[in-house]
Amino acid sequence: MRLSELQPGESALVVRVSGSGPIHRRLLSMGILPGTVIKVVRTSPLGDPVVYEIRGAFISLRRNEAEQVEVEKIVPLHLIPPGSMVKVIMVDGGMGFIQNLHKMGISPGRVIEIMKGCCPMVVRTPLGQFTIGRGMAYRIYVR
Repeated sequence: MRLSELQPGESALVVRVSGSGPIHRRLLSMGILPGTVIKVVRTSPLGDPVVYEIRGAFISLRRNEAEQVEVEKIVPLHLIPPGSMVKVIMVDGGMGFIQNLHKMGISPGRVIEIMKGCCPMVVRTPLGQFTIGRGMAYRIYVR
């Protein structure tokens, strides 16, 4: 999937930045690197350019520039309905937060089951069943 295909409000994980020359260098210098989460904030009235949020900064890209970025769509955990099995893609937080989640069996690459929807959420991991608050659920990205 290409970055240009995302709609406002959707988030994705950058997989690859293709192309060469000045556009490629510009994208990399703005922080659009593989493994980075990027969110579509809004589009202009005519649809081009589009505003994205990346690492807390807002950037504007034209659609032809966004075509150079390959992404994988991800969703914050709090939007997943009960009964779903999801794979954790990324945890957005500091070392303490990441370590606490790891103790519960929630880390990138692990599959978890949503037992109860937000808030608080109840999730089942290979290590047991745990309760997660809204603040934590907003910072766990899954697909």
